Amino acid sequence: MKELSINEIQETSVEILVYIDTICRKHNIEYSVFYGSLIGAERHQGYIPWDDDLDIVLTRPNYDRLINILAKESTYLLLSLETRENYRYTFAKLVDRRTSVKTTQFYHSEDPELGVFVDIFPIDGFPADVAVRTEFGNRCELYRYNMLASLNASYAISRTWWKAYGKRVLFYPKHRKLVKQGGYAHWKELFMKETIKYPIEETSVCGYIEFFDEEWGIFPTEWFEHYEDIIFAGKKVRAIKDRDKFLTLRYGNYMELPPEHERITHHPYTFYWK
Repeated sequence: MKELSINEIQETSVEILVYIDTICRKHNIEYSVFYGSLIGAERHQGYIPWDDDLDIVLTRPNYDRLINILAKESTYLLLSLETRENYRYTFAKLVDRRTSVKTTQFYHSEDPELGVFVDIFPIDGFPADVAVRTEFGNRCELYRYNMLASLNASYAISRTWWKAYGKRVLFYPKHRKLVKQGGYAHWKELFMKETIKYPIEETSVCGYIEFFDEEWGIFPTEWFEHYEDIIFAGKKVRAIKDRDKFLTLRYGNYMELPPEHERITHHPYTFYWK
């Protein structure tokens, strides 16, 4: 197998993004490039030079529509809670079938068919009342943690062997307890039901549940009502019109480059052509 260069990773994932964009335009599904990819679009008109993945978000109704379509397509491989029996993430990944990946993590439970991907995140409605919202966020996180902790040996995930081994021994009793209570499928069902408890079309605030944070993870729902075309790596894609408000809330002065020592990818992956 031949390792992909950073340029090949970026070019391949942009191809996936263009594919998603084509489907979304055909079916009138709105989405937005997001997180670091949105910084890249605003600051570099494409990828952050040292980044190696793309992120998009959709409100839950649009997310469900896109997932249903992608699950029936064969050009790329969809990995998601809806389509895989044992899947460690709470968001979907659309994968280039020509590629594969190796990770430096131990007990990672990555899907064996993972390769170069685009991350697809759902945006869900949150309660407006802070106290109710906190309880909701804590409950979702409990179910998410239990879901992962009951999936194989994922409770011991780590980038170093000695930490992974220590976790494997220390947390095994809790793992067994979670398995006896119903295991991965049980906690996955609870998580998926809880996250959609507050329909986004009926709420004033929203967010991605795994990044639940009162300072930077709670957004006005109106931010996800209006979209426009932008340019990403020479391609026309979609983004929320209120992206400056989001980026400022989440990252502060997002147009300022980070210190040089921070200009590295934080993902534990090496990608290969099959």
